[in-house]
Amino acid sequence: MSVDFIEDLFSSRIRVRVLKALIKYKEVNITKLSRELGVNYKVIEYHIEALKRLGIAEEKRFGRIRIIRISEGDPRVLAIERFFTELEQAFANQADSRNRGSS
Repeated sequence: MSVDFIEDLFSSRIRVRVLKALIKYKEVNITKLSRELGVNYKVIEYHIEALKRLGIAEEKRFGRIRIIRISEGDPRVLAIERFFTELEQAFANQADSRNRGSS
């Protein structure tokens, strides 16, 4: 995996939030994504385009409706999903350790 890919993928907090939402929903309308994340539609659109260029997201159109989906078959997407899952588990374990230590 190239350094450029990783830098482009994680270059923005909003892009990371969009990526996590796409992993969660697998497929979502841009308007719903914009509302859920509380981010302007055009900003979401910018980050979706970046994810599409990286090959992480795909777009389907139904008239004016744009549906964005995560590229599920891509091994990089699987690695990203595992990364987020393992990171969340590590934070949860760390919080549990702190809570046990303070009891």
